[in-house]
Amino acid sequence: MLTHGELAIIHLVLNTDCNAWDLEPTSASPGVCRFCYRERNRVRTDEDTVRRVIERVRSESEAHRCVFTGGDPVMPYDNHLEVALQHAQEVGFETNLHTNGLLLGDRYAGVRDHVTVYSLAVDGPDPETADWFRGKGYFERFQSNVEFLTADQRRLAFNTFTTAGSIQELPRLAQLIARVAHRTEVEYWLISQYRPIGRASTRKAEVYGYERDDFVRAVEGVRDVVEGVTIYAQPTRAPLDPYPFRVWVLADGTVTADLGSVSAPRNAALGNLLVDGFEPLVRRAFDLREQSQLEGIA
Repeated sequence: MLTHGELAIIHLVLNTDCNAWDLEPTSASPGVCRFCYRERNRVRTDEDTVRRVIERVRSESEAHRCVFTGGDPVMPYDNHLEVALQHAQEVGFETNLHTNGLLLGDRYAGVRDHVTVYSLAVDGPDPETADWFRGKGYFERFQSNVEFLTADQRRLAFNTFTTAGSIQELPRLAQLIARVAHRTEVEYWLISQYRPIGRASTRKAEVYGYERDDFVRAVEGVRDVVEGVTIYAQPTRAPLDPYPFRVWVLADGTVTADLGSVSAPRNAALGNLLVDGFEPLVRRAFDLREQSQLEGIA
């Protein structure tokens, strides 16, 4: 059994595609969500398999939360989201729906009673900044989502990606989030900087990269603005400064892990938990992470 201390959070991936790709970029933008390592959907599953995957994770770990991510889990097709959320809740997980929110209103009735926290992406305090990242109309949809979720007293969280330009707007975005926190519970705010890992490109680095010290200073400057809201900062890391360890479970049972490497081209593929078990695969990931860190030091 994996203890809570070893693995507190599971990331469940129902699909690897995203609904934001259809948005039109603003005139000054490099493109919609170009900072993302997006791909076509590569998850094929069914309701029974989704349930068995969730049950296997539950039976072999003390993890308390299941984060539904992707891609984006709120899609215009049946990716078994409602079934998965309900079953995760039934077996004892808290659930975090990590979404851009573009289609949240369409599926809200089916997910409402099974989501612990709605984690919404927002990268700026106004359309000019936010739409630059995610496409025309994104900020308007974000505001609409916040309105109906706060009116329904749902627990929220926010995720923000930054550039050298947008980090200057972080104080205004902090004020926006502080206003939301006065209306409903806001659990956390995750602020991230570009991750130049093995999938990086010179073009992305030019558009999204900037000094780590500038990022850290900006985040520290807004902590007091959103009092009561936990802020997680994820700056760009040096090669010997690994990112946090995370486990990703695809809804077909495939298990991958982010071992934290700055240079790895993608997550390490470990196996299928329905065949190999969940705990053995995660323990293998622990060993791989330790090995990679030792090799980095050497």
